[in-house]
Amino acid sequence: MYKYLKDKPFLNEIDNMKTREQYVKITVLDFFQERPIREIQGRATGGNINIDGNSAIRRTCNLTVQAKEQENDLTDIDNLFSLNKKVKIEVGFKNLTKYYKEHDIIWFPLGIYVIINPSISHSSGGANISLQLKDKMCLLNGECGGLFPASTTLHEYETIDKNGAYVIEKPTMYQIIQEVVNHFGGEQLSKILISDLSEKLKQVMKWTGSNPLYLVSTADQHGIGYYATVDTTDLPESAVAYEYGRDVGFINVKAVFPGELIANEGDSVCTILDKIVEVLGNYEYFYDIYGNFIFQEIKNYLNTSQSAVELNNLTNQDYQINQSNGKAVYVFDNSNLIISYSNTPQYHKIKNDFVVWGIRKTATGMELPIRYHLAIDEKPKIGNTYQRFFYEEDGISKAKYPLIFNSKAEFPSIGEYGSFYMDKSTNEIYNWDTKNQIYSLVTSGLEDITTADWRSELYLSGSKSELYGTNGNYYFTELSNEWTKLYDLKNQQFYSHVINNPVDIDYFLDFIDSEDTKKLSIANIGRRSIVEVDSKINCVFEPEIPDFIIINIDEDASIVEQKRKECELKGQRYIQVQSHIYNALTIGGNFNSAYNRVKELLHEYTSYNENISIEALPIYYLEPNTRITVKDKVSGINGDYMINSISLPLDIRGSMNLNCTRALQKI
Repeated sequence: MYKYLKDKPFLNEIDNMKTREQYVKITVLDFFQERPIREIQGRATGGNINIDGNSAIRRTCNLTVQAKEQENDLTDIDNLFSLNKKVKIEVGFKNLTKYYKEHDIIWFPLGIYVIINPSISHSSGGANISLQLKDKMCLLNGECGGLFPASTTLHEYETIDKNGAYVIEKPTMYQIIQEVVNHFGGEQLSKILISDLSEKLKQVMKWTGSNPLYLVSTADQHGIGYYATVDTTDLPESAVAYEYGRDVGFINVKAVFPGELIANEGDSVCTILDKIVEVLGNYEYFYDIYGNFIFQEIKNYLNTSQSAVELNNLTNQDYQINQSNGKAVYVFDNSNLIISYSNTPQYHKIKNDFVVWGIRKTATGMELPIRYHLAIDEKPKIGNTYQRFFYEEDGISKAKYPLIFNSKAEFPSIGEYGSFYMDKSTNEIYNWDTKNQIYSLVTSGLEDITTADWRSELYLSGSKSELYGTNGNYYFTELSNEWTKLYDLKNQQFYSHVINNPVDIDYFLDFIDSEDTKKLSIANIGRRSIVEVDSKINCVFEPEIPDFIIINIDEDASIVEQKRKECELKGQRYIQVQSHIYNALTIGGNFNSAYNRVKELLHEYTSYNENISIEALPIYYLEPNTRITVKDKVSGINGDYMINSISLPLDIRGSMNLNCTRALQKI
């Protein structure tokens, strides 16, 4: 019916028509099946439609239409807009182009609504119809429907199996959404559109065997194959060991709600939908312009996926969140349509020092604090040589600079705990033994350390400044506690266990240092910090989990074949293991990394949170959460923006207002 909505050149011609003859059409629908009952067509004398992309109720409408009797059937119109009706709203323009001549009026759909407050008055030759409307979400949020009359368990139900026994089954989240919207919200099944939500999800599995599990790749004529074993006999060099507690792959499981999902009496359908969205994350639900209930992943073009990080080779690109993949649906570069622009950057939102804290649980259940620190700061030059001595503390090799005296006789009579003292005449270095109240020999002589990492520069330069109470650097305190756990100062390289298993580290410091970021750097605008503490953050870096579905080959042959086919249909790689290996697997971790959270904060707090407002002639086919391009030399606005909200006039004399946020590839 609206095939021209995909014809951009035609729509552009409609937008630029110098003469416009505008109409409004109200189609009255029956309440349940939404079948048309009668059309009322006329001229709008007032009203607008407000569309908010951040709200479950996307559309609200108030409308006043003057309907002439000679153009409409106004029989019994006072009872037409009743409680048991819905309405569809369309705005149309007289087709003055040479295209789509089968359409005398080009209609634009603006949504299906529930009638909140109707008012009708009569005049000679017609009627004035005033309506206050909300989209159908008000039937789910409790305002006009969608309430649970009693406590209802949604995460499980009792049924009878093929043997006639009562069993407890768990519905998928897909089934729960469909059921609550249909049964408790009264929506037709054909109008419930759920996408980006599979009936099955990949569940992470970890190894709990007493001996390591080895994953081995092997090439054959069919390509690369894999097998898993605990047998160390004749293991090839390609074998990768996974110790106790390591995540080793996935299994396909029903996408059920984790834990209990219970609707209390008086809860609404939206209450339950919000709980599901909270579990799933980047999802939304709303009603579209055709009255369909939509549940989908948010199409925000954010690419936050990250493969295994290389700690010794992180670059600015590793912090990019890419919004450049989306295509603009409209380009505002035509002054014929634009009335005004306004730009409101918010400087108080700018940050250049980001710290994220969380809690990491070890394989033995111990909880440890974790931290990721990212700053827009200048990296110090490396290659400088420092004289330091090495000593062991809690099994960690550390480097220090001692207090130097001409001889041991000049040492203080009572030393200070944690300080080191050097006898220059012998090059011997001591610390104070508080238990025995004596100086204890630690080592002899200083060693040269030439730095190969800028964090070592900060650590080593700060160690001398701290000793003598001179100006050190902002980062030394945290580095003094954490850096030598990650980095071998003697050999100037990360420890192998850190490189191989970054998920196990408790701390990381990184700088963004480039020409593009100098205007936001600490040296330029001072330190502007944001510190976030979140117990849901459970690792510094996410682990690289072998991307295999694990299948127990000792199960019934038909079940094994079904699981293989399921993987092949989805394009998933799988690995088959015997039951003694499969039974040593248990549900693994769901990782929420400080690294990814820092990337999100970086994106949010380095964009000036730039919002623009556009006042323009109405364009009735734009939607929120879509991308537009704006080019205006006078205001200096030039780039891509995401539409947050739209206010559309229904009166031909009105103007459209858009509120938008800049959408660019950040840092």
